[in-house]
Amino acid sequence: MFVIACISLFYVFVITAIARAAQRNYLSEFPFFFSYLIYLLMTGVALLLILAFFPAYYSTLFWIRFFTLVTAEFALLLEIGDHIFRDYPAIRQLGRILTYGIGIGFSIVYIFPPLLGSHPTDIIILGLIKRSALTKGVILLCLLGAARRYKVPLDRATSGIALGLAVYLAIFTANFALTEHFGKVVYTTSFPIVGDFTQTFTVLIWTVSLWNYRPVLAGPPKFRDGRPPGDLGLRLERFNATLTGLLRR
Repeated sequence: MFVIACISLFYVFVITAIARAAQRNYLSEFPFFFSYLIYLLMTGVALLLILAFFPAYYSTLFWIRFFTLVTAEFALLLEIGDHIFRDYPAIRQLGRILTYGIGIGFSIVYIFPPLLGSHPTDIIILGLIKRSALTKGVILLCLLGAARRYKVPLDRATSGIALGLAVYLAIFTANFALTEHFGKVVYTTSFPIVGDFTQTFTVLIWTVSLWNYRPVLAGPPKFRDGRPPGDLGLRLERFNATLTGLLRR
């Protein structure tokens, strides 16, 4: 009953978040994020239909969805970076390049090599989850660290997306680690409960944080209290101008 309740609330929260964004006209403000939510919703519904009418194909399609979602979560990092540096186009572009670079680099040297080995499937999947989560965690820490270093204010929506992603990665990775520690025989009942709860809790964080979002009007960078940027802000401006010139070349 708990799992059914979590799954039901999960779809309610996802549909509510998308409908609210459509009503308030801010879907285009978070293209990667809402594309991820829509994909999450559509593939989830498709899996339920397949489970009901074509159960023989459920396992295969479940893992296809699982691995595509693991990859798609990198798009959330791009969204966070875009909004942290939204007032600095060149830095935002550099952030995208770095996010892609870190993601591809970690994938080549840290995520994919275990898939080419001869380990059991369970160990390969667990290793992939832990390495992928670590990769995303490194990127997220770099983005938030840069925002803190240069005192770039985070709005509620961006903070909520980052918090939800961090909570999801932490609990999801711990869930797989507990499966490895206790074994499927002991932990098999708890695994789906924790997994479904994690997804539902994450989407709840996102729905609440984006509920009263209002698109930010374009203008010169300012802190939340209305003051113009200080020395660090001017350094960002200069860095952005320098990057703009380099990128144009």
